Amino acid sequence: MTETESKDLISGIGALLQIQRWLGIWRWSDGNWRQLKSIYPFVLHLPLTFTYIALMWLEVIVSDDLEQAANVLYMSLTELALVVKLINIWYRGEQALNFMNALDSYAKCNLPKSEDIQFWQREQRNFKRIFYTYIGGCTAVAVTGYSGVLFQDTYELPFGFYVPFEWRRRERYFYAYGYNILAMTLCYLSNCLLDTMGCYFMYQIAVLYKLLGRRLVALRDMPENVAVPELRCIFQLHRHIRSLTKQCEVLVSPYVLAQVVLSALIICFSGYRLVQIGFQGNPGPLITIAQFVAVMILQIFLPCYCGNEVTLEANRLTNSVFNTNWLMYSVSTRKVLNCYMEFLKRPVKLRAGGFFEIGLPIFMKTINNAYSFFALLINLSK
Repeated sequence: MTETESKDLISGIGALLQIQRWLGIWRWSDGNWRQLKSIYPFVLHLPLTFTYIALMWLEVIVSDDLEQAANVLYMSLTELALVVKLINIWYRGEQALNFMNALDSYAKCNLPKSEDIQFWQREQRNFKRIFYTYIGGCTAVAVTGYSGVLFQDTYELPFGFYVPFEWRRRERYFYAYGYNILAMTLCYLSNCLLDTMGCYFMYQIAVLYKLLGRRLVALRDMPENVAVPELRCIFQLHRHIRSLTKQCEVLVSPYVLAQVVLSALIICFSGYRLVQIGFQGNPGPLITIAQFVAVMILQIFLPCYCGNEVTLEANRLTNSVFNTNWLMYSVSTRKVLNCYMEFLKRPVKLRAGGFFEIGLPIFMKTINNAYSFFALLINLSK
């Protein structure tokens, strides 16, 4: 494998990791300025992310009615999930780094054929398309929110939070507006990139199982004396991938759990806010909330889809074994394959906090819960 091919194997995440380092959500490599790098995330996020989220919740607490609280609650719940994600990646930063190194090592050492390399690179490009679509949607929400309030007759903040001074006057409005933009930009970028990282972990595990299936199917054209050594290699790789799957579950479990638990409420209050705004007056807030609801649905769909792909690709290995030329093998080799198929009966499922499996069923349940909460909220408001 050439050096260029080696770099292309992780091209779907290389630039993303560098951006995350500057945003304080990924570990810097050891080197100069070690102490500064260790405190950099806190120096960046304490005055912006955590203070901003605290002010959001303070606005919810001091609100006089449900309508005023709902204007802020949908976003404060979203940022509460961000707090869980930040704490998780800071606490498990070393594990996440080791996991990425293991993926990189696997890609460089276990793709012997050019078609496997091309397949891996194609999957990296597919993931980049997913990432660009998601980050583009999040950016559209932020830009629409930032610009929409500037065309209103009254002074309004893009995303509400408690401001400890009178800001509804021109000379002070832009102080609150500027802080709003800085804090929200850091929050939405951190949120999007952490979501993308969790999805990348699960996506690559699914790709590894898919590659394992390709290698099993390739045994169909091999004589037994060539297939048996390849089988030993496949068994070792499968054991390694199962180990990576457990590591992946540890890394993504807290963030998916927080996202799923809070997403129903977030979508519910976003829909309520959408009903409040209606189609009258300035369309800017209406477009912002509508985009936000769409992005929130995508945000919960992506990890559920990636987790579901892990389960599907792992289950397909049984069919891959059956499609080998096993009828022409000796009795001893067939017994080995039979034992392997018995091993494959143990399902591979990623779980969020030990409460539920990460997959498309939990996505549908979350959407149903969001609609139920929304209907209840509408009835209460009447």
